[in-house]
Parts: sequence; C-alpha cells; structure tokens
Amino acid sequence: MPDPTQNIKTLLLDGYLDEPSCLGVPPYISPHARYLYGALLAGGIPEKMINYLTADSYRDSKTIADLEEYDLVIILAGTTVPGHYLGGQPLSLAEIKEIGQNLKYPTRVLAGPITLVWEQLPGQQVLAENYDIITGELAPLELYNRLQDQQNQPVINSKNQEKIAAAISDWAITGSQIFKAHPGHPKLLAELETFRGCPRSKHCEFCSEQLKQIHYQRKPEAIAAEVKAIAATGVHNYRLGCQTDLLAYPWLEELYSGIREADPDLKVLHLDNINPGPLGRKDPTEARRLLNIICKYNTPGDVAAFGLESADHQVLKANNIDTDPELTFRAIERINEIGGQRVNGIPKLLPGLNFLAGLKGERAETYQHNLQYLRRIKEAGLMLRRINIRQVNPLGSYQASQVDSRRFKEFKRQVNEEINKPMLQQVFPTGTVIKGVWPEIKKGRLTYGRRPGSYPILIGIPGDHLSKEEISVQVIDYGYRSITALPYPFYINQASLIELEQIPGFGKKRAEKVLLARPKNLKELSETIGSGFPIEDWQDIFKFSKN
Repeated sequence: MPDPTQNIKTLLLDGYLDEPSCLGVPPYISPHARYLYGALLAGGIPEKMINYLTADSYRDSKTIADLEEYDLVIILAGTTVPGHYLGGQPLSLAEIKEIGQNLKYPTRVLAGPITLVWEQLPGQQVLAENYDIITGELAPLELYNRLQDQQNQPVINSKNQEKIAAAISDWAITGSQIFKAHPGHPKLLAELETFRGCPRSKHCEFCSEQLKQIHYQRKPEAIAAEVKAIAATGVHNYRLGCQTDLLAYPWLEELYSGIREADPDLKVLHLDNINPGPLGRKDPTEARRLLNIICKYNTPGDVAAFGLESADHQVLKANNIDTDPELTFRAIERINEIGGQRVNGIPKLLPGLNFLAGLKGERAETYQHNLQYLRRIKEAGLMLRRINIRQVNPLGSYQASQVDSRRFKEFKRQVNEEINKPMLQQVFPTGTVIKGVWPEIKKGRLTYGRRPGSYPILIGIPGDHLSKEEISVQVIDYGYRSITALPYPFYINQASLIELEQIPGFGKKRAEKVLLARPKNLKELSETIGSGFPIEDWQDIFKFSKN
C-alpha cells in the first residue's frame, strides 16, 4: 500500500515566537521550529517536500495565493512576551487570521505557544473555523504522532518523558537543516533547550509555564550532538534558552564542556534565565562552583535574566514569586563576584533584572520599593547589564491589576535617568572596544547594530555600515538603553563629518575644522580644535592614519 505521507507538500511558516525564556525572532531561531521540521521528516514526509519560510520572507516575496500550491501549511507562532524587534517582525494575529480565512486548498495547522492561549484571543472563533489548532501543547510530538498513525506506525505516548526527550533530540539534529534555508544564514543564533517545564510545584501566578503539562529533561550528550549538527550548517552562535532556571539543570559541567567540544569554532555561548531565589539560597561555595563553570566556558557579554518582578513583598506574596529582594540582592552580588571579571574589556556574566507592572497586589508604594531597590544596587557598586520594565501580559484566568499609566511612565523615567545610563557607563566605560557587532538597521545618521547573544546592548554607529558583515567599535557615549560607538580603530584624520559630530562636546564647528585640516598627530589636532575640549581624555581613542 502506498505511503500517504510521501506526497504531502508541506510549508512550515515560522511566524516567530517570544516566550519568557525562549527567543525566536531573528537573529534567533527557536528550537520549536527545528523540532517541527525534524518531526515532519521523522513522520515520513521527504525533505524535498518540505519548505521552510520565515514571516519576513513571506511578507517580502509571497502572497496567500502562493501558498495554495501546498497540501499542508503549518504556522508556528506565539509571542507571550511581546517586545520590540530589529531583526524581524512576528506574524501578527491579523496576518494569521487573514491566511486562515483566504487560503482555500491546503490543510491549515496552527502551532506554537499561541495555542496555549488561543481561546482568550480576540476573534478566536475565526481561528477555530479556519485552522486545525494543535492543542496537544507540543506540536512536533502531535504532528509526528498523526503522521505515524496515518501509516499505522507506533506513536509516542505524551506521558513518556524519556521517549519524548529522545525524540526531541533526534528531531533537533535533523531539523537543524532549516538554518541553511533561513535568509539570515549564517548570521543566526541558535536557541538550545535543556529542559521543559518549571520545577516548582506551584508556579508564579502570571507565568505561562503553568500552562505546559508536558515536561522533559534533555541529556548533555544529546545537546552536544545538536550543536555539532548546527555547526555543520555554518552557524556558531548559541544561547541556552528555553529553561526556567539553568542552575536547576543537573549536568552543568557536562553541558558546557560538551558544547565547546562539539563546536571548536564556537563564537558565542550565552544563557537566559537563572532563578535568583534558589541562587541566593545556595551555599556560597556551591553557588561559586556553578557560576565558575558557566564563566569557564561561556563567552563575554553573557546575561542571566533574574525574574524578581517586584521589590514589594506584598506583590511577591500575592503572585507566589519564588524570590524576595534580599535573596535577589545576594544573587546579584554572587554573579558580580564571579561574572564581573572582564575579558577584552567586557564582563563575562552579569545579571539582568525584570520588573512587571500590573501584578496582583500592586499599589502606589510598589514603584517606590522598586526604585529604592535599584538605588541600593547602584550604591553598592554592583552591575546590572539590563533592566527590563514591562506590563504583565495576562494569561488564562490571571486577573492583573490596573496599571496607573502616570506612575508607570514616571517610574521608567526615573530608572532611565538615575540607573540605566550610569549603569551602562559602568558596564561599558568610554573607550571599551566591542568586536563582532552585526549592523542591522539604519535610522537617520546612525547604523544600529548588536553583538549576537543574550540581550545584547544596542549600539548606534555614525554613518552607513549596513554593507559590512560585522564591525568593531569603541564606546564614546550613552543613552538610557543604548550606547554610541565609533568604528574601531578610529582614525580621526580620515573620519567623516557625521562621525566627528557624534563625539561628545566636539560640535559642528570643530568637526568641520578637523575635516578640513586632517591633522596628522595629537599636537596638530589640539591646535586645530583649540581649547575647551578635553583632548587628553580621548588620546587612547583618536588614532592618526599616515596615509
């Protein structure tokens, strides 16, 4: 009897996702997309019959009519943590509805984190009428089982965690081929999953992790094999996302050493979430041991996101959050002690701090508690790489508090002025050289770029640098959430007017004088620009070309 799966022409449309600990908007590629691709192959659909398309590629070059040639169209989507993106734009709910309503022939499947909350979305009836919604939570497993069932082949029990983990690891390896099909290849960053599900018996009230019923834990050798497969595609940047607390993974040394061995050409190895509560409670010797393992193998600029969410004890208790200000402060101290060491001027590992507005129990005093807590961190001389302030995204039956817009905006303003800018100056002192920056977009007189990794700092570079694959820069100025940097090395006697005008305190007149004079050394530069500019503070940044 002919195999019915052999002729299923399939499109996997990656609508991108953004979960609390998993990034899937370019340059990141989520493991979900790779698992899906691998599961389709394992289920019997030949590789030649599967096409992978990103949301941006669909918008740029395809129409709904183009999708009519497929038998099966799978949309992967779900931004449970909405954000602002440079590298791509997730498929919107309106776009998903439009495809579902207007696509006629193919079987339409909706998968990903969106399926955990689809019944609460506006216009959910449109989704129900036009999509086969994978409500089995883990779409690769569900699709694989359906394909197997068509062929009267054995399926995987959704309660067998060991078999699921083994299958996921196999699908991750074969699914790595989608890196080559991605328009951003090879400038991509692979999200790696260590385990699925929160280890807590009772979850934070607002978190989407409580919606996940399928849990599993992957072995370090399986992750190393996945890394080897990804490296073979020409991608060498990795982020250990997709877990609620990396320090809860039991084989940390084996994990990191295995990744390093699997990809000798590795460029980036970062992480995402660490739960500050358990880290703060750990024996100091054990805490240092674990952090030393990470800093032994990771690459500089790494960030451990801390979900404190609020420095108000009342809010923490009302939302069952597994930390408190003191435990989190101790965790911040511990990461600064080990991760604050600099390699080529960049700290190895620093904490990021998350705050949520609109949590149950929030009151006027909450914002003052949060601000005072940040002031305490700053006064202690501790570094935070990133402070993320956003409003809670209510999921399921969670009843959020009404956010006072005025207080929220005032809190963000105070944090920007008092904390964010001084913190950036502390983490990236003037003159810091940052290598391997990927230019991403040009706005006005600046090109904006970032290094690949966890929550990389946004860098504005004067001029147009979009034609460059990557660029080295040197920090000269600071915003609240970004920095300004000049190309490194910076030859001031070859610089453009745009670059010269961006030097703090330089001004247009000095810039024009330097452009005309083209001084050959520091003495000539000093004579050209005159008094009033602290040239001695810049002598390590300004270089002079002899050409």
